[in-house]
Amino acid sequence: MSINRLVAGLAATTMCVATLTGCSHSEQSGSSANTSSSGPSRQGCIKDFDPSKDYFGDKATFGDARDITVSYHKSYKIVTLKHPSNTATKPVQYVLVQCGAPDPHLDGELAKAQRITIPTTKVALGSTTLPMKFQMLGKLDSVAGMVNVDRVGNPDTRQALKDHKVASFAAGDNATEINTEKLAALRPDLFIFNLVSGSDNTSKIDKIKEMGIPVVAEPNFLESTPLGRAEWIKYDSLFVNAEKTANQKYDEIAEKYHATAKRTAKVKTRPTVLHGSQYKGVWYIKPNENYAIQFLRDAGGEYVFKDLHGVASRKLDTEAVIKQAHDADFWIDGPEKSSIPQILKADPRLKSLKALDNGNMWDATPRADPKHGNDYWQTGVVRPDLVLADLTAILHPELDRDHQFHFYRKATAK
Repeated sequence: MSINRLVAGLAATTMCVATLTGCSHSEQSGSSANTSSSGPSRQGCIKDFDPSKDYFGDKATFGDARDITVSYHKSYKIVTLKHPSNTATKPVQYVLVQCGAPDPHLDGELAKAQRITIPTTKVALGSTTLPMKFQMLGKLDSVAGMVNVDRVGNPDTRQALKDHKVASFAAGDNATEINTEKLAALRPDLFIFNLVSGSDNTSKIDKIKEMGIPVVAEPNFLESTPLGRAEWIKYDSLFVNAEKTANQKYDEIAEKYHATAKRTAKVKTRPTVLHGSQYKGVWYIKPNENYAIQFLRDAGGEYVFKDLHGVASRKLDTEAVIKQAHDADFWIDGPEKSSIPQILKADPRLKSLKALDNGNMWDATPRADPKHGNDYWQTGVVRPDLVLADLTAILHPELDRDHQFHFYRKATAK
């Protein structure tokens, strides 16, 4: 079905998507009070507007996340994303207006910024890293849809989504591609999406906007540190007015992370580490500025490619990697779910890697399965303290002899 036919069909039933979602502020003008379907009847909406009152008692600030800022203005928030996608050349701004408040008069670029009524109550999530954040915020009741509930790796979060009757809008049972008609049928008041250039879903974003559904980016993957990525839970909280909970949750995670990093900072020796694996004969070696390498440093390791800098990964062949990393003590994030004999059978040249020869190759697959994906890429983004604890126990087992691994496992000898 074409987008035009879909919109026409919705209009024929007198329920255009924009109306169903509360007609976002981007479709309103002037300073008239917000009279969307989320008006005074919605919990938390302003009934008698007072221009002198600050309606946001709890506020978020960002320290580790470098790609986002927020400013508060009594009845609305201005959110700025410096890089809304991995190919964006300029920032994007969103104006979040408390329901029941007048539409603010703004000048310049802000006059054209997308306006979104908050708190949102029917959010659609376009990434598997997002549901756990709303669960941590205690706001799963504000989630109407998830691209594919069955692709959420954390079993507790997956069950919580089902308990809250969160619908999937994927194109297939085991897919993560968006079906725009299913998404429109949910009548969401917000769609949050990781805008990675070249993915199957980026071409559909314009279509979703044409339906009247407000779309916001969440490019936490562009952050260069683990805590920077995790702090984006505060970003999600802005749309549901849950800043207090977000601040508390993030502070707890950061405190645990820093406590582990403080212990490893005192170690006398730092084992050398090779990170990553080859794909079709090519190694994609991460630069020092990548968050994964920050994990290794904070875990008390020394990256063998410490002189590699930049943003993008460097393509290297196996010979170049072996030359640089042949004497590395550990190999982290190597081939998934592989035994050492399987790795050597695939490429006998790797026998010269000291880490492999000594059995010190680890991968992040204990929480992975073909149906639900790998929870390392989901919970691991939100809980970097757990990832760091695992890596520290690998590189410095003397610091925690009784550690129970959450994400990592050692490659088997058989």
